[in-house]
Parts: sequence; structure tokens; C-alpha cells
Amino acid sequence: MPRRHFRNIRNKVKPWKRRKARQMARNQTWPEKLLWARLRDKQLGAWFYKQKIVLGYIVDFWCPSAGIAVEVDGKSHRGRRAYDSRRDAVLRKRGIVTMRFTNSAVKRNAAAVAALVGARVSERLS
Repeated sequence: MPRRHFRNIRNKVKPWKRRKARQMARNQTWPEKLLWARLRDKQLGAWFYKQKIVLGYIVDFWCPSAGIAVEVDGKSHRGRRAYDSRRDAVLRKRGIVTMRFTNSAVKRNAAAVAALVGARVSERLS
């Protein structure tokens, strides 16, 4: 697979959405904090960013060099399945992979979740 760069895919974003992303980055849930501790500082071989706006959508974790969006789904996602699937379809059309994990999966074994993400990153970068 050819190496892709997804750096310039931020469309013009409304200021309220930027504020919302910043607020979400400051107030992460406990499972997001657990996973972020394993994704940050290029531990998996690529840079990850938290609560980034990608194609107008806020994703929990974003790896631009591999084109991977990681979502940790908790209570807030229960009533939003249609929205999430629509967002995933938009991202998929642009070649972006969305990996979804439940809060309980991350709480039980954050290392295993990070290993799955790391495997996908190395697959996409090779």
C-alpha cells in the first residue's frame, strides 16, 4: 500500500467546533486517558493527536501519517449509532480507517487495545 499523508484534510471548521474539541481534549474520560498514555509520544511508531477535527468530525485519537482514527465508545455514543456510522462512511471514502473500542475493553486491557492499534499503524505505514 502506498504511503499516504493525511495532514491537510482539515476543512474550514467553525469556531464552536474547535472550542468543543479543545474542551473534550481537556476533559477526557478515564478510558481515553488510559489509551492516550499508550498512544502518545510516538510509542507505536507514529504520532497520535487527541480530539482532532478530521473532515469536520471530532475524532478521539488521530494518526495522520497512517490515516487512522481511533474512537473509544462510551455512554455518549449509545444514542448516536447512525451518526457514527455516517461519519465512518465519510472517513472511509477518503481512505481513513476508523478503529472503535468500547470503554470496558479499554478499561479491561488498554495494553491489548494499544497493541491492536499499533499493528494497524505498522500495517498502514509499510
